[in-house]
Amino acid sequence: MKSFLTLRGAALIAASLILASCNGRSSLPVEPVVQPAPVAVDPRLCAPLKPEPPVRGSVILPVTPEEVEAVRDHLTSDAEARDWAREGWDRAAIARLACGPPRPG
Repeated sequence: MKSFLTLRGAALIAASLILASCNGRSSLPVEPVVQPAPVAVDPRLCAPLKPEPPVRGSVILPVTPEEVEAVRDHLTSDAEARDWAREGWDRAAIARLACGPPRPG
């Protein structure tokens, strides 16, 4: 029967005993942990949000197929720009929640 204590096993036991003997508190002085200060929210995020501007004006009735296509493209781009802006305002409203309740004054 092979011996349980082989050279590798003896080395592992010796290493364990050496590491266990080092388990103690250091006598060196320990500096206290300084907590970082909270980062202030950018005050521009805390400002009240402006309302979305209303849609104004009208489009003159296009006559030619080119004018119809140009008006359609323009109105589509206007709608896409408004959707993009609404998403930005939604994100600004979420960011404003980090400001906490408004301060009186």
